[in-house]
Amino acid sequence: MLDVGPSDAVLGAAGVGDAESRARGCSRPIRLVGSRQSVNTATGEITTVYSSDQELDGRTYVRCGNRRASVCASCSHEYKGDAWHLLMCGLAGGKGVPANVADHPCTFVTLTAPSFGAVHGQRRTGLCRPRRDHPVCPHGRPLWCSKRHEESDPQVGQPLCAQCYDYVGHVLWQWHAPELWRRFTIALQRALAKKADVDLTTFRAGCRISYSKVIEFQARGLIHVHAPFRLDGPEGPDGPPTSLALTVADLEEGVRVAAASVTLTEPGLERTAYELRWGTQVDTRTISGATARDDRSRSAAHPEQVAAYLAKYLTKSTEDFGLSGRVRSSEHARLLGASPHVVRIIAAAEQLAGSVDNLARIADRHATLGYRGHPITKSRAYSVTFGQLRRLRRLHHRRPARLDPDADIRRVLDEDEPPEGFVHVSSFTYVGRGYLSSAEAAEAVRSAALSRIRALPTQFVSGEAKSQSAEGK
Repeated sequence: MLDVGPSDAVLGAAGVGDAESRARGCSRPIRLVGSRQSVNTATGEITTVYSSDQELDGRTYVRCGNRRASVCASCSHEYKGDAWHLLMCGLAGGKGVPANVADHPCTFVTLTAPSFGAVHGQRRTGLCRPRRDHPVCPHGRPLWCSKRHEESDPQVGQPLCAQCYDYVGHVLWQWHAPELWRRFTIALQRALAKKADVDLTTFRAGCRISYSKVIEFQARGLIHVHAPFRLDGPEGPDGPPTSLALTVADLEEGVRVAAASVTLTEPGLERTAYELRWGTQVDTRTISGATARDDRSRSAAHPEQVAAYLAKYLTKSTEDFGLSGRVRSSEHARLLGASPHVVRIIAAAEQLAGSVDNLARIADRHATLGYRGHPITKSRAYSVTFGQLRRLRRLHHRRPARLDPDADIRRVLDEDEPPEGFVHVSSFTYVGRGYLSSAEAAEAVRSAALSRIRALPTQFVSGEAKSQSAEGK
């Protein structure tokens, strides 16, 4: 009998092309098998809303959502765009956030880590560390450098003397940075309440501090915290500014006072203790739409300038240090090509994890050099969320002509939301990552087609068979 069906090459190309279309160009999508069902809570009736069996190859493809461009350029670009909208909506309004948030007192804050030892770097004066007296450290190494380092210079961020550098303090500060941030936000509320001459309860009833926090890794392996802070009324961005008559100058002064007052004492090695605090370099820049977009002054910034700057650094990661994925040990980091400075940081983390009881989980954060937080966080009322932006994108792909571009996406419901009296129950199983090869895709299409045929009612299949038999006669 002559087989006139589609060839494996055709099926494979069709399967891969269909998968790429569903994953919208993601480099390494997640493959799932399962279904979503709608359950009537009153009668218990179950209806299948979606099943991966409906797809050409019987697989559901979900974008990986990775923010690293080296892993997936498509998802990284989408993540950066979503981050820009999230940040921009909190500074100038949009996506349902009222435009008058631009009139609220707002400043761009940068908090730095303290120094744990002299490192090579790019300076405003040009030279790295010029010193006429040419001092040396106790180990005989020079504490000066007259070079003009380029950004790509591998020496940037490396300590002048590795033996003088406090790697234990470095790791402890990095690990406890999220707790320092939490204490900073509390101290900022207290500082502003004192400035307004009210108690903390009255302050919280009349003013809400909204912010978004973005982490940037510096060349020395420590994080900087960049955060737009905004003062709202008790209703958040939808209401008028704070009734306590606080200004941008008050907010910026409160930031400096709070950053200087926060401390945290934690144990180190050999029964030593470290008093951890923010670095002395605390920068504030007033955010105003009246500022020119290309203004490079140190005192003010345009909302678009701030959003673009932060979105850019969100897609950068510790891959710049030669690390990617999971790093098991300092020796593993060395084999991956990490610099000696990074290897020593991870070695110090290994020492702390094995010696201090509550630091055992530092071993899970070697790839981020001990930092355990998320690259971007925000207060509840700052602006929209990543989930709301992704929901809006799904709605746009389904019905672009009918979607109001000015809709308040904070209140737009997804079409996947069940009607009243029903609940959706999803059950999906992970079956792999990445696209199938042409041969695997062809086999998947064949298997999915056979599965759909087997699921047809018996009488339909038998009736079709009888019809074909009669035609044969």
